[in-house]
Amino acid sequence: MRNGKTFIESLRDGREVWLNGERVADVTQHPHLRPSIESTARLYDLQFEASHRDVLVTASAETGGEIGRTFQIPRTREDLAARRAATKLWMEQSFGFMGRAPDFLNTAVMTMKTKSHFFARQSKERQDAVEAYYIHAAQNDIFLTHALNDPLPNKLKARHAQEDKGVILQGVEETSRGLIVSGAKVVATAAAYANEAIVYNMPNNLVAGDEHHALCACIPMDAPGLKVLCRASFAHPGREDDYPLSSRFDEMDSVLVFDRVMIPWERVFLYKDVSLINAMYATCRMRDMTAHQTAVRLQVKLELLYALMVKITRMLGTEDSPQVSQSLGEAAAYIETIRGAILASEAEAQVDPDNAMIYPDYSTVLVPRILGPRIYGEFVQKLRRLAGSALMQAPASLADFDGGAGPSMSRYLTGTGVSAREKIKLLRLAWDICGTEFGSRHVLYEMFYAGDPDALMGRMHKDYPRKDEHLQMFDRFVGA
Repeated sequence: MRNGKTFIESLRDGREVWLNGERVADVTQHPHLRPSIESTARLYDLQFEASHRDVLVTASAETGGEIGRTFQIPRTREDLAARRAATKLWMEQSFGFMGRAPDFLNTAVMTMKTKSHFFARQSKERQDAVEAYYIHAAQNDIFLTHALNDPLPNKLKARHAQEDKGVILQGVEETSRGLIVSGAKVVATAAAYANEAIVYNMPNNLVAGDEHHALCACIPMDAPGLKVLCRASFAHPGREDDYPLSSRFDEMDSVLVFDRVMIPWERVFLYKDVSLINAMYATCRMRDMTAHQTAVRLQVKLELLYALMVKITRMLGTEDSPQVSQSLGEAAAYIETIRGAILASEAEAQVDPDNAMIYPDYSTVLVPRILGPRIYGEFVQKLRRLAGSALMQAPASLADFDGGAGPSMSRYLTGTGVSAREKIKLLRLAWDICGTEFGSRHVLYEMFYAGDPDALMGRMHKDYPRKDEHLQMFDRFVGA
């Protein structure tokens, strides 16, 4: 395990990161990357605070020492509850706005380890690589990002049928030391300040002919030939009063470009088997456990928005109006739907005899993932409607209260039971959520981070395990 200082030091490794057309000399010092790095470091520091240590740290039979809770292999319902508590504590540090904090990929690597015999279908070496990597990641408290999506110039063509054959990440040479890869992966969140990236393909996404694109492997971010191309920054560094979220929690999304990058065989988990890559996500039950983590994150995020809406309507004196009460009550009901699904998934969790690990109930744990895109967007719209035109009247900065216009602002911008400064502080937070590029990015993130939302809903029906039970009940009722 490591603390925040050690995490930050680990990023000074000469990695090649590009932002705004310039190569970043030191990501830990760049003004638009440093805030998220420091926010991530804070998560590591919490593991060493006495008041949080029991929540965030546990003993591990696999490593023979202490590990972060989110690396823990759950064996009981109590273990699932402990993982939930750890995720919730970490998420509360960013109010759920750092969706790719370390716990997400910690969870994914843990699930791969517990299903390592799946990788043995390719070879014993690939199974050994998965098991060894879990120990490495847990012992060293590695911060992982992942990149699943491919740059597809023509989305109607298979990967091997694209006009530019070298655009999509693929193996180009096999050596005795490892696999050499070239091409790109897109939407790698936090790649600029992660330690390593795991690359693989979305389930059922490859077809015959895509064999050289069928890859699951881990790559250090300082690997020679790896470039990180950052999107525009949505951060407002140094302006926490005016942009309380985007000043600290803008997770940088990036394109990863691989130019003959060597991946040692001990970091290659699958290669060239389309059927195995397509089956990995579901067979390793990664979705079951990562859905548990993302559900907790969503709950925390919605709780912040709800509390903000209550504060704003009280400030505007509208909380008790029938329409506003109805809207707030609906928001509270949505939060309880998400919370209830998480708890129900734990209460109905079952041990998988294949690996003696307990998994949350699949149907209920997916409810937040399926409803999240709709609910989050609706919460943001509620915030806009409840705050109304007040959002457009907030001054450029809270610092304006200390200038020549301060006395006028203090008199004419007051709210119900709050000072003008307190009112504007609330409105600046609301604007960061629903008016900035940062806020728009999060609406898009919640919509698509788990895949196409319509496809997710369709998969819920297709995979619904209680479907036959309900049909049998219906048949008994109608006498079929």
